[in-house]
Amino acid sequence: MKTKVLSLSFSLLVSMNCMWAADEDVTPAHLNFAAQPEGPYEFVHYSSNGSNPATPFPEADLKATGTVVLTGGQVKNDNASVAGFNKGCHIVASEYGNMLLIKGNGSTEEPDLEAADALGGYVNVNMFTTSDFPVNTPVRFQFVSKVVGGVTSDYKVAIYNYGGSNSNIPLPEKTTYSPIDTKWWPVIYDLDISTVVGSDQIPLRIKYSIPQAHANGRAIYIASIKFTANPSTECPELDPNSEGWDTPDGSPVSSAVEGVESAQGFVAWDRQNIYLNEMEQGSTVYIYSITGSLVKTIQVNDSFMEVPMNQGVYVVKYGDKTSKVVL
Repeated sequence: MKTKVLSLSFSLLVSMNCMWAADEDVTPAHLNFAAQPEGPYEFVHYSSNGSNPATPFPEADLKATGTVVLTGGQVKNDNASVAGFNKGCHIVASEYGNMLLIKGNGSTEEPDLEAADALGGYVNVNMFTTSDFPVNTPVRFQFVSKVVGGVTSDYKVAIYNYGGSNSNIPLPEKTTYSPIDTKWWPVIYDLDISTVVGSDQIPLRIKYSIPQAHANGRAIYIASIKFTANPSTECPELDPNSEGWDTPDGSPVSSAVEGVESAQGFVAWDRQNIYLNEMEQGSTVYIYSITGSLVKTIQVNDSFMEVPMNQGVYVVKYGDKTSKVVL
């Protein structure tokens, strides 16, 4: 039975901040993956052995613009591990819109990372908000993700006040993906903003934890990170028996043929590759040119497959589904 239940708690503060309208999207631009162009994405700028950037990164810039810091069991330098992780980060398009793809060691772009830089240990990705993030205003947080590849440990997310303090935690650690998950998993909570007292507590730090060896040979999709000020509805509660969402936005999947179960899996793409995700093993995927000529025939033999392609417009057909792809 699914044990992860989304909270209904809704923190109403006495002092409301009139700067923020009801249901206003206050997501920092650098975390709004849907608005980013397809292609390589420099997700991690600096690494350190702590949650804050390695010096000499100017703290003032961090608080003004937000950034990301990579830490973890195998991140012990400022260059190689960060470069390896960055190389696997891409904004990809899909039928659901743009999202972030993190490809671990073993992808076609990083097949030969040395052991010390292969990110085989645990990895914490610390994503900061900006210095104008709302305070004294209720804020709802949403994080939707999916991991392609075998999962044996929990992925987790938490939100801390700035500076690494563990005493005030707007969002205690929650599981974003577990070994029993197979679909898109949403984490939706109302933050305890009452713990944020003073400008020195902003920006907030989102800590996304990838368990040991789980950046290796897997594909991690972060469909959305979203902050909403002054939410006008109660925080949704997911059925404890739910398997998650069929799609990143929670909408149902419809089959192209009535009464026929839709083919599993989905397609994503960027400027260089078409990505085939979780399609039935042994099935066949056909890639056509926009004029209808068959360009490639792919036999599915893995849960995550990269198909290098020239730039152009293609139609990908698998089962009863078709996806138009623009590289």
